[in-house]
Amino acid sequence: QTLRGGAASLDRQNHQAQAHNFTYLATANDVRRYVELGYLVPVTPNRDFDVHNVSFPYARPEVRLFIERLASQYRSACGEKLVVTSLTRPQSNQPWNASSRSVHPTGMAIDLRRPANTTCRNWLERTLLSLEGQGVIEAIYERNPPHYHVAVYPQPYAQYVARITGS
Repeated sequence: QTLRGGAASLDRQNHQAQAHNFTYLATANDVRRYVELGYLVPVTPNRDFDVHNVSFPYARPEVRLFIERLASQYRSACGEKLVVTSLTRPQSNQPWNASSRSVHPTGMAIDLRRPANTTCRNWLERTLLSLEGQGVIEAIYERNPPHYHVAVYPQPYAQYVARITGS
């Protein structure tokens, strides 16, 4: 396991989007409609994480749960906030360096700022790789700009949380 991306990683992410019957949202209006329908929920910063420069601060409910749990653990381990730099992005708002196969338009992906602190960066990478090894996320280190792209697999992640928390 590594944090390297590639075609196989994109295949796994898209397979999960299709398995969950997710729509690839094309426009900002599509995002707003999915928020109104409850398919996407607000991701609001708290004491454990910040949302920085995010145009559409919404995600699938399981993705918000992932962020909240990871951020709480990260803050306990590192003493600093986790920073989310991207969430749902419609196809019309993808950046120049985004893959045409990105799952950001489905609401199941997030980007996380790469920590400057080596200890925190190592903790985050170990944690992401552990969760990837359990089949609940796909994590990639992107170099331009430096960040972690994480696709959360909603049903597997929800089942994982239920199993470890007993709820």
